[in-house]
Amino acid sequence: MKKKVILLILVPLLIAAAGVSGYFFFLRNKDTSSEPQIYTYDIKDSFVTNVKDSNKLFKTTIVIVANSDQLTDLLTQKEYVVRDTILFLLRNLTEEDISSQTIQDTLRPKIADALNQALGIDSITSVYFGDFVMQ
Repeated sequence: MKKKVILLILVPLLIAAAGVSGYFFFLRNKDTSSEPQIYTYDIKDSFVTNVKDSNKLFKTTIVIVANSDQLTDLLTQKEYVVRDTILFLLRNLTEEDISSQTIQDTLRPKIADALNQALGIDSITSVYFGDFVMQ
């Protein structure tokens, strides 16, 4: 009789414990606050432009960072707008600007904002630089 009573109490407790454990293991461990996904678009050709008020040239490569994977087709179709927008910003840089330790950090949001405006979107969040050379 004691065994039946213990089983009648223990079995529902074990089932409840398994349910609570399953909830915490499967549902609570899902990370709903995960970092947003980023997507990149590599502009194949380098950007080469004159340095403002100088005889020097400036060369850089740029990768666009976006929060949407839908952007690749638009950037491919509108690459002429992308290149023109970026070159417009780069050709206004002086030797002093390019030599600055913070120039890349300064240019990242400027280029992203200019591209978003030129393309009529808000998906571009930043850019990465490859080559960054003045000669």
